[in-house]
Amino acid sequence: MTTNWSSDIAIAPQGALDRISARINRRGKRAFGVLKTTNEYVGVVGPREFEIWERQKRAIHARGRVEAAQRGSRLEVSFITPARTRVLVSVFYVLYALVAAGIATRQPDPTVSVQEVAVSVVGALVIAGIFVGGAQSQRKDLRAFLEEMFADVRR
Repeated sequence: MTTNWSSDIAIAPQGALDRISARINRRGKRAFGVLKTTNEYVGVVGPREFEIWERQKRAIHARGRVEAAQRGSRLEVSFITPARTRVLVSVFYVLYALVAAGIATRQPDPTVSVQEVAVSVVGALVIAGIFVGGAQSQRKDLRAFLEEMFADVRR
């Protein structure tokens, strides 16, 4: 696991895991009882490891572990793309290619022109840019959540 974020904190490993457990899997305030007004984080916490993601933005997960260190603990976190997300993005692009090919080969001219290929490629790149931007935003939000959670006990 490649570490993307780490922090030395001045609490015991179990205290760090307890703090994570207390801050996730809670339903936040909602506008009109339905609409989320802030990010809500969910996840799982094990004996030494944890995994956190935003309730509705599941593309990026923060997977981390807590190690005992002198006078506290060390948090090491990697921001990962789960297998489910990779499969869904792959399926999306296969369907995109099929639809683009279907549109390009419609009647009355079933040949595929360079212009049609270029438009399809540009469309795929725009969608990839949207996906990458969303992933960066989710990483930033997860990092901010972790930093805020342990801001008062950092060494």
